[in-house]
Amino acid sequence: MRIHNKDIKQSWALVIALCTTFSALEIPARLVLGQYTSVSFDVFDWVVTIVFSIDILLHFRYPEWCIGHERGEPVTALRRYGTWMLFGDFLAAMPVHAFLISSPVQLLRLFKLPRVAEYFRQWRYSQVQNWSVLRLVFFVYWLVLSVHWLACGWLALRGIAPGLDLWSSYLFSLYWCVSTLTTVGYGDVIPATNAERLYAMGVMIVGIGVYGYVIGNVATILAGIQPARARYLEHMERLTAFMKYRNIPPGLQRRIRDYFAYIWGKRLGYDEPTVLSELSPSLITEVSLFLKRDIIEKVPFFTGASDELIREIALQMRPVVYTPGDFVFRAGDQGREMYFISKGTLDVLAKDGTTVYTRLTDGDFFGEIALLLNLPRTASVRAVDYCDLYALDKETFERILARYPDFAEHIQQMTKERQERGM
Repeated sequence: MRIHNKDIKQSWALVIALCTTFSALEIPARLVLGQYTSVSFDVFDWVVTIVFSIDILLHFRYPEWCIGHERGEPVTALRRYGTWMLFGDFLAAMPVHAFLISSPVQLLRLFKLPRVAEYFRQWRYSQVQNWSVLRLVFFVYWLVLSVHWLACGWLALRGIAPGLDLWSSYLFSLYWCVSTLTTVGYGDVIPATNAERLYAMGVMIVGIGVYGYVIGNVATILAGIQPARARYLEHMERLTAFMKYRNIPPGLQRRIRDYFAYIWGKRLGYDEPTVLSELSPSLITEVSLFLKRDIIEKVPFFTGASDELIREIALQMRPVVYTPGDFVFRAGDQGREMYFISKGTLDVLAKDGTTVYTRLTDGDFFGEIALLLNLPRTASVRAVDYCDLYALDKETFERILARYPDFAEHIQQMTKERQERGM
């Protein structure tokens, strides 16, 4: 049995991240505030131990769960898992909470954080469109953990303030930590011992680094959140200048802007051929078949076609976009292409341009007579809304048929039958 479902792996990674985050927050607070935990926290510690133990078994049992599996790393379980990662996972899964209740050894749980960092890295690179946003979110995540740990360290040095309860003392320490890290430093909390002074200086140094990182990178992160939008706006500025220079009518200008707005909103300005051209040949074939196989097989004269023929047709179909009101073709035009509807709605109109014969939508096809018979269009087709279509021209279709004589004979027979029926 092999687990390939990406959603299951991501859900499990989220469980690991949540358990690790709670442990990273709760264990340091428990050590400095004393035994405030209840039975529910004890139960959670055992749940975390079980979850972390299962995680180790899963990574040994299912190679596809291991980090780097997709990159073709060595196949042995230990090398695929990673020696240091295994060691850290093992330490994090140890049930030390059952034997060393108040010992700092419980911080071994934090050895699971490198795996959480690796999950974050995978999530960030898998969400390319929101890469900058996730980078900012993960920075805030690590900053919150760091502030919490530093506040717990200060509380461990200073102890519970007189007249304050546990949580008020922690909040007081958190206040000092935040004001120091942000270089505000109001001066109302002053180190009293050498240990506190050394700790405060360390926190100040960390604060300088955090401040520099925030100033130097947050602006870059925010500026990079929507790079596609910046490219779109730059493109639209050039397009507007061109249309004004050439005195394009206002109505046509609006339709052109609507077209590019649709392209950017749905595809971030990238067209399908450009994206596919950057893939390997095998991936291009797989993606093309995924996008087009279902609508190709709905066409009656492709029934019974071989997988090789379907694959070639899918690779040769080119995407086209029509905006509301555009005519794909008009009655009387010479037919040279047939169309497959990926998304959108179109009306088939009579020669008068107003009478609607039928309405076509996702998964439908039309214009197939152009591939079978060299006849003018008998009807017009007009887009009702934004339509994503695939077009297959007659020359390409005939070139493909030349390599499949048996299927070409089948097409010729179907064409002959249509002519005899007057279709």
